[in-house]
Amino acid sequence: MIYLNMFITFFKIGLFSFGGGYAILAMIKQEVVLNNPWVTEAEFMQIVAISQMTPGPIAINTATFIGYTKGGIPGSVLCTFGVILPSLILMLLITISYIKLSKTPWFKAIFKRLRLLSLGLIAAALIMVLGHAVQSLFALLVFIACFVSSWKFKVNPFYMLIASAIVGILFGDISISTMNWSEISHALLGIFSHAS
Repeated sequence: MIYLNMFITFFKIGLFSFGGGYAILAMIKQEVVLNNPWVTEAEFMQIVAISQMTPGPIAINTATFIGYTKGGIPGSVLCTFGVILPSLILMLLITISYIKLSKTPWFKAIFKRLRLLSLGLIAAALIMVLGHAVQSLFALLVFIACFVSSWKFKVNPFYMLIASAIVGILFGDISISTMNWSEISHALLGIFSHAS
């Protein structure tokens, strides 16, 4: 029953979310932290951080990780398929419709309003993540440096991720000596043992 509930939840998330991966985070949090307490808020923020660091769309990575956390490999497959399926169906329908209706004024008006909806959802995701991520002056400075580097200088996000990790280890609150290597190694062993 949990697998069906996970699939339906992520299908609903995929169906009613517009604006890309970051816009979907607020809805995922609502569903998996508040409506279905599958993960805590702290775990959700860690999942978001890990999903940002792994290749691929953040919404799919988050769905996969939450599915695995709650239901192992079958859970990760169902959550991933659930969040992807509505987009696949809708994009097929929109592509067919767009080709036929792209010149009509009412169709243009719909897409103009959807852009505003996307902007609002992305802003909500920013506020949600910012409150948990920026909890010190150091974190605020790293955020500002990454924001300016991305916006003004178009620096590749991968390079910002590596630089932020190095700066965080060297100057931030986290150091290699305070990391719980036992927990990290057990987590990695768990991932690799399930993968084989």
